[in-house]
Amino acid sequence: MMLHPIKLFPVSGDADHMRYKVVFLNNVFTFFGIVSFSMGIIRWRVHPLIGIVDIVFGLIAFVLLWALRRNKQRVELISGIALWLCFLQFLTVYFLATGNSTRSGLLLLILAGAFYLKGRQMGYQMLAILLLLVVGNHLTHLFPSEYGHLDILSLCLYLLGQFFIIRNYECLRESQTNHLKALNTDLEALVKQRTEQLAAANTALQVEKENLKTLSSTDFLTGLSNRQHFETVFAEHTHTVGRKISDALILIDIDRFKSINDTHGHVIGDQVIKTVAECIKKNTRLSDIAVRWGGDEMMIYAPRITLAQAAKLAEKIRQQVHARSLPDIGQISISCGVAMLRMGDSLTQLLHRADQALYEAKQAGRNQVAISAAE
Repeated sequence: MMLHPIKLFPVSGDADHMRYKVVFLNNVFTFFGIVSFSMGIIRWRVHPLIGIVDIVFGLIAFVLLWALRRNKQRVELISGIALWLCFLQFLTVYFLATGNSTRSGLLLLILAGAFYLKGRQMGYQMLAILLLLVVGNHLTHLFPSEYGHLDILSLCLYLLGQFFIIRNYECLRESQTNHLKALNTDLEALVKQRTEQLAAANTALQVEKENLKTLSSTDFLTGLSNRQHFETVFAEHTHTVGRKISDALILIDIDRFKSINDTHGHVIGDQVIKTVAECIKKNTRLSDIAVRWGGDEMMIYAPRITLAQAAKLAEKIRQQVHARSLPDIGQISISCGVAMLRMGDSLTQLLHRADQALYEAKQAGRNQVAISAAE
C-alpha cells in the first residue's frame, strides 16, 4: 500500500488567494457603493460636481459587484479596473473637495488596495504616482488646496510609513510562506523516503517469509518436499477430495545405497541422492508432489492418474536413473513400488501397500518397478 505525504503546514494555493480576493472585493464593492452613493447625496448641495462623482462611482461599484458575481474567474481584471477607478475618484475628491481636510486619508486606502490586490510591484508604482501628484500639485498649484507645506510633508511621510509597514508585512508573509513550503517539501521528501524504506522492508519481509516457508517445506539437499510438508498436504487433500479417487503413490528406494555410503562416503552418497532427485523432478507434473521421505527413500504422490500411467512414470524415472553414470560409482539403480489411494485410506495404509510393492521389486532383483498386489 502506497502512503501519501501529509502536509503538516498547509500553504495557500492560487485557488485560495483567488477565493479570498473575491470575498474581499465583494465586501469592498458593497461597502464602497453604499458609502459613495450616500456621500454623493450629502455632497450634492455643497459641491454638486463632487456629489455627481461620488454617485457615479457608487453606481460603478454596484456594476462591478454584479460583474464579479457573474464572472468570478475574471477577478484579476475586475480588481484592476476597480483599483484604477478608485484611484481616479479619490484623486478627484482630493484635488477638488477643498475644505475637507480628512480627504487625504483616501490616498492611504489606494496604496493599501494596490498592495493587496496587485502585489508589491503595483504598490511601488502607486506610491511613486501618488507622491509625484501630491508634491507636484502643491508646487504648481494646479488645483488650489488649503494644505500647507507641513501638511503635504506629513501626508508624504504617512504614505511612506504605510508603504514600509505594508512592504515589511508582505516580505514577512512571503518569508513565512517560503519557509512553510520548504517545511512541506522536506516533510514530503521524508515521508516519501520513509514510505520507500517501509515498502523495501515489507518486500524483504515477504521474501524472507517465502524463504522460511520454502525452507520449512523443502528438503535442503534435494529440493524436494520434506516429510512434514507432505503429511500436511496429504491430510488436506484427502479431507477435501471427492468420492472418485484416482491418486497414486510411487515409493522409490536407491538400490544398495548403504553399500555406496560405506564404500565411497557420505559426500558421494549425497551426490547419488541428488542425482535421483533430479530425475524425479524432471519427470513429474506440476500437480505431482515429489518428496524425500527419509534417507535414500523418496516418493511421488501423483493425483488424478491411472495405475498404468503411474507405473509408466515410475518406469521412465527408473530408466533415466539407470542411464546415469557417476564418477567412481558408475551406474546406479532404483526400485519402485506403486500403490493407488483408496477411499478412506490413511497415509499409513497407502504407504504400507506401496512399501510391500517396493519390497517385491527388491526381492525380484532390484532395478525394477512393482505394483501392489492389492491393486
